[in-house]
Amino acid sequence: MLSLNMDSVALQFEERKEKITDKLSTQYSLSRISIEEYERLIKYSREIETEKELTILEQIVDGYQTEEKTNNDSKTSYYEEKKTYADAQKEHMAFLTSKKNSGVIKSGNYVNILSDHKIIINTEDLINDETVLNFSAILGNVTMNVPENVDVVNNALTILSDVSIADNVSMGGNRKKIIIMGNFILSGLKIKIKKKFNLFGG
Repeated sequence: MLSLNMDSVALQFEERKEKITDKLSTQYSLSRISIEEYERLIKYSREIETEKELTILEQIVDGYQTEEKTNNDSKTSYYEEKKTYADAQKEHMAFLTSKKNSGVIKSGNYVNILSDHKIIINTEDLINDETVLNFSAILGNVTMNVPENVDVVNNALTILSDVSIADNVSMGGNRKKIIIMGNFILSGLKIKIKKKFNLFGG
């Protein structure tokens, strides 16, 4: 009977060591611990012979997971923000079509060939103080609706193209800026103030 109990304890001891190995492998595969730390703890787990040592190692490994969970909770908004940044920097391609873009924008490349492209920008969509939009337009038309509290700087090269900038668009100041770069060839660029919806009209 005593022998069976000892065998059961030994088996549980080995199972706990295997769980530690599995947890460490998971942590390493997810780049949460370094290869040096992984190898050191794996080696230590194989050499463990006492309950006390095993318990200490279990606490260490479980501590990695607790720390990671805490970091994940605190970084959730950070990763979401980074994803938003990535989405905001996508290249927008329009070929023989009509396209509209709106939403958060950090910077971006816009390729327009034989297309009509409308870009609607709100003040809250501008992540940075300066937002650079780079265009490559050939036989296309680009219309930008910008908020009235944003400055627009047009540094684009235009070749046989029609550029129309509304009189009420601010071209300089200390506010957030939209900087237009790139090339317009046989194309049109129209920049105008985004009209605010007035519930009462007028």
